[in-house]
Amino acid sequence: MAAPTDDTQVADNKMYRPPQREETQPSFDEIIERLRASLPKLPVIGGGGMAGLIFAGILVIALIWAGTGFYTVGPDQEAVLRTFGKFTGTSAPGLHWFYPGPIGKRNVVAVTTTRRMELGFRSGADGFTVAQSVTSESLMITGDENIVDVQAVVQYRIIDLPSFLFQVDDPGDSDRGVPPGRPDGRTLRDMTESALRQVVGSRNIDDVLTTEKEQVQTDVLLKMRELASSYRTGIEVIQVLLQNVNPPLEVQSAFEDVVRAREDRERLINLAEAYQAAEIPKATGEAAKITEAAEGFKQGRIALAQGEADGFAAILDGYLRSPDVTRQRLYLEAMEEILPGVRKFILSDSAVLPFLPLDGSLSSAGTVTGAGGGG
Repeated sequence: MAAPTDDTQVADNKMYRPPQREETQPSFDEIIERLRASLPKLPVIGGGGMAGLIFAGILVIALIWAGTGFYTVGPDQEAVLRTFGKFTGTSAPGLHWFYPGPIGKRNVVAVTTTRRMELGFRSGADGFTVAQSVTSESLMITGDENIVDVQAVVQYRIIDLPSFLFQVDDPGDSDRGVPPGRPDGRTLRDMTESALRQVVGSRNIDDVLTTEKEQVQTDVLLKMRELASSYRTGIEVIQVLLQNVNPPLEVQSAFEDVVRAREDRERLINLAEAYQAAEIPKATGEAAKITEAAEGFKQGRIALAQGEADGFAAILDGYLRSPDVTRQRLYLEAMEEILPGVRKFILSDSAVLPFLPLDGSLSSAGTVTGAGGGG
């Protein structure tokens, strides 16, 4: 085998030599040159230089800036677009592009979500547990000058997003995390309180506490919708629910007694109505029975009287034709009816003898001796 040449030896030495770190740092010109080499060759860059590099950097920044203009609107959302602060339109759900800031600005807001606002109380962390009562909002005066504590929940949603964002300047509501500028902050709370006080102030306390709560909710809902429309809030009030309606604590026991008395009255009325419903059919049946019996008795008496009248008319007709015969027949018929029920005696000069019936039965009566006869 031939011995390795010097070039081969040198190559071997370079191949197995461990890598060494360069102690010198690349200069600024070398960094620029490497950056230019990594960029695509553009006609504008031409012969190179700092101007081409700056243009490329601006182009990259412009592409990144333009890419930030893409945004997505969810199915339950709507976006409002502004150019240099002026409202220019809205966008429906989907993927869209709009001028990024500072030229354009977009607000994406959920518009189909049902939101709620509490009046007179503040819920706990879970949204249901009552944490505390806010008496400055809940205490109201009724039409009969009584004080009542009313707590309510308002459910609403956004129906006009541009009006919701731009028509009302609201200080916000820190309790519910509503930022300034949105009408569902203090504006909605004031509308609810105003409508509720107006409705409660036109009714008696008994109506608000017991029988008219549904009507109070309906009246407050109608007034709130009217106010929301006149203020151009872009809000639709869906429902108003009265949570707790109570008298003040100082007189609550007295009002509870009134409520219990009213419940007892209703219970007694129900019992009386049930008794009435059971007794009226029974009395109606008895009355019908008596009426039918009286009607039957009447018809019987009429028939009997008519028969007697017809019989008398027949006797009269026979008497007019044969007075003697008819008189004798009437006498015999009368005796036939009278004599069987009468105890009869035969009178003689010496004694009074009982009459023996012809059917063979013996009378139990003995012989009665007359006063002038012998024995």
